[in-house]
Amino acid sequence: MVYKNKAGQPRERAMVAAYSLVTKFGAKQKDVATVLGCSQATVANWVKEVGFQKEINGLQRELNDANEYIEELQHMLPPPEEDYIDGDYSEEDDY
Repeated sequence: MVYKNKAGQPRERAMVAAYSLVTKFGAKQKDVATVLGCSQATVANWVKEVGFQKEINGLQRELNDANEYIEELQHMLPPPEEDYIDGDYSEEDDY
């Protein structure tokens, strides 16, 4: 089953609309909820979720942009030790 709000819009579109209306246009969550045909709590969750997605996407872009530099640095490091497991590190390790 595909979610559609009372206006017939898909969930993802309604989420982005809610986020934009609240954060860019200063609309109240309860008013956005009324327009979209959902609860204020749903709008609050959508605003939070889209904000997290936006932050994650921004960090991913930064990593992609820095990837060439990261690869250059990696080639300057000594090879990993034989018992190294990819992604295995602890707070006690030196960085």
